[in-house]
Amino acid sequence: MRLNSRRRLRRSALCVAALALALPATACDSQGDGDDSGKQSSSPSPSEESIFDSSVSVGVKKGQPGFNTKSGYDYAGFETALVQRLSDYTPFKDYDLGDLPSLQREKILRGGGKDLVVATYSITPQRDKEVDFTVPYFKSDQGLLVAKDEDRIKRLQDLKGKRVCTASGSTSDPGGADDDKAAKEVRQALGEGVEPLTRDDYKQCVQDLIKGGNFDAVWTDKIVLEGFAHAKPYADHVRVLPDITVGKRQYYGVGLREGHTEDCRKLNRALKEFLDKDWPTTFRSYFPELAEKQDFVQTYRPSPGEYADLERDSCGANDD
Repeated sequence: MRLNSRRRLRRSALCVAALALALPATACDSQGDGDDSGKQSSSPSPSEESIFDSSVSVGVKKGQPGFNTKSGYDYAGFETALVQRLSDYTPFKDYDLGDLPSLQREKILRGGGKDLVVATYSITPQRDKEVDFTVPYFKSDQGLLVAKDEDRIKRLQDLKGKRVCTASGSTSDPGGADDDKAAKEVRQALGEGVEPLTRDDYKQCVQDLIKGGNFDAVWTDKIVLEGFAHAKPYADHVRVLPDITVGKRQYYGVGLREGHTEDCRKLNRALKEFLDKDWPTTFRSYFPELAEKQDFVQTYRPSPGEYADLERDSCGANDD
């Protein structure tokens, strides 16, 4: 890859010189194959450096039990372990982890504040317009978390008139939708007469449900809710409703800035290694109760078909 990049750089330099001398430059396209069809290459700029050439800054969430929690300066969870495995399978020289909220993920990535986001980051068409995604490494249906003694909500229709919390900027936040049609679709997922309210993150939603009584339920991906339902100090106070599914299934990918297609493909190959070799063991380590209770591989690991479908659209494949 580096040899090809150097060749492209030399070719670009020659093109600049040719233009300065007013010489024909029809062969100076980014591919340099002499193709004069007029098509523009969708490849990244040849001057774009790999994000792996220096320390990689990775955005994570610090308050999601199972996926990531933080004690002092140390992170622990499924996604922390995933980042470590990615560094083993790709040419990371070094990396650091830092917390970021759902609402800021695209802005921080595009602005260069983080190189990668590994933070239960659902792959959506709206987000794919702003950043690039890898293949998925996790999937989850959406559901509801309630207080342990909550007995009024047994089906989705029982939410009418109830107060439901979700995180700002998440796929369950109508305010984060791309347009009015998308926002309406998010609202309709909960049913008529239910308007989700937001907090900065799910941890605040759960705390407000337990302590303040401000909400009757928390809505997001079931695996995120299960993390809270099995972690102290929340486990004694909340539960996930097993028979209620809300909205669309979510697929988590690694987010990165546009223009790093080759880096993204390297991450895809690393994620394939992780899914094949390390995924079940990593899940058992951070979601042990779920691993005992259900077929967790079928429920949460993307199937070969799901992987293939999303691989076709990964790494900027849908960019104009």
